[in-house]
Amino acid sequence: MNIATAATTPVYRRARLTDLDRVSSIENERFGAHSYPYFALRQLFDLHGASWLVVEVEGRLLGHVLVALAPQRRAWLLSLAVAADSCGRGYGTALVEQALRLCGSLDVGSVLITVRPTNQSAMNIYKRAGFEWAAHDERYFGEGEPRDVLECRLGR
Repeated sequence: MNIATAATTPVYRRARLTDLDRVSSIENERFGAHSYPYFALRQLFDLHGASWLVVEVEGRLLGHVLVALAPQRRAWLLSLAVAADSCGRGYGTALVEQALRLCGSLDVGSVLITVRPTNQSAMNIYKRAGFEWAAHDERYFGEGEPRDVLECRLGR
C-alpha cells in the first residue's frame, strides 16, 4: 500500500520493543501533557504489543496505532499518532485501515476510539474509515476533557 506522496514505499508492520523510544517521541510531540509516558507505553506493549502497528519509511518510524483487544469481540484504538513532519501524507488513514484489517482477521466485531470533538482532522479519518458517533462524555478524561466515542462495526 503506497498512500504517501514520497517515492519510497511505507512499510506497515507490527511494533517491536525497540520502536518504543520513537513512539514515545511521537506521542510527546503530538499529545504533549496528554501523551502516554514511556513506562505506560512499555506496559501497554507487554499487554497489546502483538496488535500494535507502526509505519516506517526508509527505516524511520513515522507513526503508530495501538490496538487493544477487549472482551466480547471488541477492540479499542488507544493511540493513533503520526509525526508532525509526516502528516497529510495518508499515513494516519492507512494505519487506521491496517488496524481495522487486523481486527477483522481476529474476529473483532467492533472497534472503538475516543476523539476530542474539536479534532476535525482525526474525526475525518475515522469517519472515512467507517466509524460512527456512539457517545459523548464531557468529562471522559476528567474536568474539561470531553471526548466523542466513535465505533466501527466490522463484518456487517
